[in-house]
This record gives sequence, structure tokens and C-alpha cells, in this order.
Amino acid sequence: MKIAKILLLCLFVIFAFSSCDKEDPRPNYYYKFKVNGVEKEFKANNDANIVFIEDTNSSNRFTIFTFITGSDPNKNAIIISLRTTVSPEFGVNYTMQNPIVVNEQTAPSLTFIYLDENGKEYGATLLQSRNPGAMDDGSLMLTELSAEGSYGTFQAVTFDLNSTGELSQRQSLILTDGEFFMPNVVSLR
Repeated sequence: MKIAKILLLCLFVIFAFSSCDKEDPRPNYYYKFKVNGVEKEFKANNDANIVFIEDTNSSNRFTIFTFITGSDPNKNAIIISLRTTVSPEFGVNYTMQNPIVVNEQTAPSLTFIYLDENGKEYGATLLQSRNPGAMDDGSLMLTELSAEGSYGTFQAVTFDLNSTGELSQRQSLILTDGEFFMPNVVSLR
């Protein structure tokens, strides 16, 4: 009799837990692009997102795109920073060499950091008008907003962040056909 009661209690507990509402599965967040023509595609991990930040001390808005996969955030990752004076808009092609004033200094409106499969750092961070010889460039467009996140496209001309010497002599690493679907994080102020 005691065994029957324990078995009945176990069945009740199993039934109670199996009937609980389960959380919806996470959408298939991803990012993909070509590196010098070679296709790369990654499933985003739980740390990948888009964060919208409003600087209360100025009229600047910052949007940080963090594309991370796997367990090592220093490999196969892309970080893009978008600076605007208004909230980012969908369907607008933002270009890196369209400068913005940040802390009374002109700066690129976009910056790109790419960490390859070995963790080597590449970036497009220089404003050409302030850095003669620099060929850093890039663009980003938010294309669609859904309840789960944002879709967009990007491309960039990046360089080894540890290289020294003449800017015009640096070897480029070109990111093309970039595409993503990432979760949005609520605006931070």
C-alpha cells in the first residue's frame, strides 16, 4: 500500500510538472557574412543582442550590435557600434564615413570589430577625413523589426588592429553580404 501511495504521488508530480506552461523556444538568431569572398554563418548564442543606448548628456544615440557564437566570445564575433543623433531608423543605410560629433570630436558614425576563428582582431575604426591614407569603411542597415528582434545587413573594409606603419599600406580584410537577425534589448538611458 505504501508503494502504491509513493507511486501515485510520483505520477502526480510528473503530471503536474509536464502540464506547466513551457517557455517558448528562442528564435533562430544568426549572423552571416563573407570574409574576402568566403561565406561564414553562425548561430548566435545567448549573449548576442542589439542594445539601444540614449546618452542623457547629449543628443547622441548609441546602438551596439554584439554578434557572438559558441562558448568563446573572442572568436567568430562581430561588434558594431552605430552613433546617431536620433533613434536608429529602419530602411536607412548608415555609413561609417558620415561623421558625427561625440564629446566635441568628429568620429565615424559606425565602427566595426571582427574577431576571426583564431581570435585575431580586425577593425574599421578610422575616419578617413581625420586619418589620411586610411581606407576603413562600412555600412549598416536595419531592414525589419519583429516581436523577436531586428533584421539587418552590413559590410565593412577592416584592417588588422595590431598593424603599425603607413595606413594606406595596411592589408584589408573585406566583410561583404553581412546579414543578421538578433534580439533587441530595451533602451538604456
